[in-house]
Amino acid sequence: MPATTPINANSLKFIAMDMDGTILDEGYRLSPRVSSTLNALQRQGKKLIIATGRIYTASYSFLQGAFEPDAFVCTNGADIYGTNAVHIASHHIPGGALTMLASLGRRHDALLCCYIGEEWVYEKPSAMVDFYEERSGVKGLRRDFDTLAGEDILKFLAIGPHEELIEMREEITQGAPGLLETVFSHDNMLEIMAKGVSKRNGLEECLAHFGGTLAETVAFGDAENDLEMLKAVGVGVAMGNAHPSIQAEVEHLAPSVDEDGVARFLENLFEL
Repeated sequence: MPATTPINANSLKFIAMDMDGTILDEGYRLSPRVSSTLNALQRQGKKLIIATGRIYTASYSFLQGAFEPDAFVCTNGADIYGTNAVHIASHHIPGGALTMLASLGRRHDALLCCYIGEEWVYEKPSAMVDFYEERSGVKGLRRDFDTLAGEDILKFLAIGPHEELIEMREEITQGAPGLLETVFSHDNMLEIMAKGVSKRNGLEECLAHFGGTLAETVAFGDAENDLEMLKAVGVGVAMGNAHPSIQAEVEHLAPSVDEDGVARFLENLFEL
C-alpha cells in the first residue's frame, strides 16, 4: 500500500462507494451503522454517490429504508443518474461487438448475460441464472442473442470459474480490439462494457453534474472494477476484504465490510 498522506477532510464534499463487498456484505445486507453514518454526513451536506456494477433498479432496491443516495453511477459507469433518478448519461455496447460476444457465450460454459435498460437477458439456461437473480434482485429474461441487434445494451457480464473468464477476456481483446473494456467485479464475474466506460469516468461525469471534481471525493471499493476510481479520487479507500493486489495500489485502507469498514473510516475522517 502506498505511503499515506495527510487528508484535508474539509475539502471532501462527495462520498462515492461500491455496493457488493463494500457496503453490502455477502448476504447483500447493509449494516445499521453504515446507514446511520452516511445519513449523518448527508445531513452535514456531503453528497452520497453509489458507484456499482449493478443496474439502477438492483441498486436502489437494496438501499430503500437505509439511506437515499444523491446519485448513482450504475453498470460500471455505463448508466448515470442524478438526484431523483434524473438520467444524466448512458454509454452502450457498440453494435459491431454483438456478434462476437454472442459467439463467445455459446462457446463457453460460463453464463453470459447482458443488460438492456433495467432488464437483464441471458441466452442459455444455467444454474448461475438462479444465483444471479438472487444477487441482483431482478428476474432474468431468456432471449436469443441474435435478436438483440439494434438494442441499447449497457453491458455484458460473464459468470463462471475465474480461469475460464480469463480465457474469455483474452478472446474479447483479440476479437473486438478497441471496442470494449473488461474488468473483474469478483473472481467469478467479468464485466464487459463499451470502450472508455469505467466507474472512474462515470463518477467524473456524475460529479460534473453537481459541479464537483474527483479531488473533492472520498471513494470506497473492494474489486478490480473499483481500482481506477480509487486511484483517481482525492481519497481512495480499499476495503479490508479487498484482494491484497487491490490494497497494494490504494493509499488508504478501511476495515472489512463485515466490520462496518466504510462507517468506521468515515467516522474517523470526519470526526463523528
